[in-house]
Amino acid sequence: MTTTPKLNVLLGVRDEPDLTHTNRYIADLLKRLASDPDRTFLVTAHSLPRTKKSIPAVAVITHFMMRDALEAGAIGPDELYLLFLHVLYVLVIDDHMDLELSPRIDTLAEVKAYADGLVAACRAGDADHEDPIVRYICRATQRLRGYPAFERYAPIYFHALNAMMEGMVQEFKNRDPSAVNLDLYMTYAAHSVGSNLGLTASLILLDDPVLYRRLDRLTTTFEIVSSIIRYSNDIRSYEREIAEGKFSSLILAAQKFGIALDEVNFNQQDILRIIQAMMISDVYDLRDCVTYLESGGHFESVIINTVLGVVCLYEQADFHTLVLNASND
Repeated sequence: MTTTPKLNVLLGVRDEPDLTHTNRYIADLLKRLASDPDRTFLVTAHSLPRTKKSIPAVAVITHFMMRDALEAGAIGPDELYLLFLHVLYVLVIDDHMDLELSPRIDTLAEVKAYADGLVAACRAGDADHEDPIVRYICRATQRLRGYPAFERYAPIYFHALNAMMEGMVQEFKNRDPSAVNLDLYMTYAAHSVGSNLGLTASLILLDDPVLYRRLDRLTTTFEIVSSIIRYSNDIRSYEREIAEGKFSSLILAAQKFGIALDEVNFNQQDILRIIQAMMISDVYDLRDCVTYLESGGHFESVIINTVLGVVCLYEQADFHTLVLNASND
């Protein structure tokens, strides 16, 4: 995507991000995953071919999210790794729902029961759940419970997990592009990107007590972040998602502006401009919301870096196709 001014300028960041090189933090995340005594995380991620390819890119994004907090000493390598496990989980569950479940085989009731059971098991701390994907999130959450801020932000954390699962269930339900309009699509599709789960985990790891008293501002900010990332994801992946029979905000934007479904390819650039305009409008709103948070801590930079990192990633690749060069650190 090309914007004027560029995204980093809109978000108040001096330099455009370079996501193509590894560094010692990224290398350490990959080593930790490979050597983690709890093999649940590595084995589950490796069991899904697309997720396995995405592991390096997840490490890149996780480090980029927390780079300012790391440099300031607000978190250390242990906290970075725990956030990495949460971001990686979003890829795990997304691939499971996208590639291993099919409306031709699995009923909506079964998929909804699985999603509800996953959230319930995580709330209960069922670290020995028989399903490896459920066990993954239960054990990652169990590690997060050891941080003092967990109880403070637990309602937001479980709400984010539940919203992500509900969004994925709704995407499973509504794979017919003619089923809903763009606004309805975005009410659940934005949640399915899982950004709120990662942001809440980072908030817990930073142990920011100020934002707990500003939950209304925080919730609004999270919603805008989710929307931006959803649009960015759809711009990158809409051709694949159309081929898979799933929704894309591009298709629904076309519908909203009177472009027939069989004319989408012919009007592709016009539709892209519509979606980009919607996303940039959200970026302006996000800039105002971040200023209004006024935490005085590092979380504002985490929000900005999350959006900047993920959007810039989708401009050049996606999580499972990003190519990394040798370490420059």
